[in-house]
Amino acid sequence: MDTIPKLVDCNLFATKQAARFVTQLYERHLAAVNVTSSQVTIFAVIDNLPGITMTELAKAVVMDRTSLVRAIQPLNRDGYVLQKSEPGSKKITLYLSKSGTQKYRDALPHWDAAQKEYEAMIGEERARMLRHELMAITQR
Repeated sequence: MDTIPKLVDCNLFATKQAARFVTQLYERHLAAVNVTSSQVTIFAVIDNLPGITMTELAKAVVMDRTSLVRAIQPLNRDGYVLQKSEPGSKKITLYLSKSGTQKYRDALPHWDAAQKEYEAMIGEERARMLRHELMAITQR
């Protein structure tokens, strides 16, 4: 009996391979406005939920807090994301600045172009089905 796993049977390999492929597609489009796909995701969540806490954002983007802090640092430095905290509280809330909102708006047409290229490649209905299935995994 062969107990050595084959890559074609590995869920992790298939998922990571697909994730890298899709990420590269979006990164190619977003490079025109000098943002990464991770940054656009962070912008989108904060734009939809202004005042979100770091803990809530980490959960929403399925990232550990340490990695999220590293991802947000350049956005803070460039003035796109503002952090607020109440005196004496460790709770940090996040907001997009005016320049952050503009950077997000500038990225949206490029995100849309990536979205359209992806859907043209695999089919709109299949993309919708895959999106729902993948989101279901993280919504447990």
